[in-house]
Amino acid sequence: MKLNPSLLAAGLLVSTFACHRAETPKVESKTETKSTNADGSRSTTTTETKQVGSTVAVTTETRAGGARGGKSESETVIGTVTDLGPGKSIVVLTGDGEKHSYDLGDKKTVASIDPRIAVGTKVRLDTTKDNDGRRSLTVVPVAER
Repeated sequence: MKLNPSLLAAGLLVSTFACHRAETPKVESKTETKSTNADGSRSTTTTETKQVGSTVAVTTETRAGGARGGKSESETVIGTVTDLGPGKSIVVLTGDGEKHSYDLGDKKTVASIDPRIAVGTKVRLDTTKDNDGRRSLTVVPVAER
C-alpha cells in the first residue's frame, strides 16, 4: 500500500493544530500619577496590574510629601487559596504561578476572612498598609464565571 504524500502532510497539519493548547491571556500595566497638593507638597501614586486569565494582582503605592506625608500601600489579589493557617498565614496563588503570602499573626495586622474560605477557594484579597506599618486585610470568596 502506497501512502499519498499530500494526505500524510494534511494529517500532520491537522494533528498539530488539534494538539495545540490555547495560551492563557496575560495583561500587564503600570501607571504613575504625580500631583501637587493644596499645601504645595507633592504626591506620587504608582499602580501595577498583572492579569493572567481570571486571576489578578494589583499593587498601588502612594508617596506623599508635606507635614502629613508618608507612604501607603494597597494590594488586591484574585486567585486560589493554597494554604490557610487560621491566625497564622494565608497564601493565594495567581495564574502566573506567583504565590502571595500574608502573615495573619502579625500584631500590626487586622484580618477579616470570610468563614467560607478554605484551601482551594477562589478569593479576592484586599490589603492596605499605612505609614506606620499597620495592615488591614480582607478576604472574600469570588464567584466563578
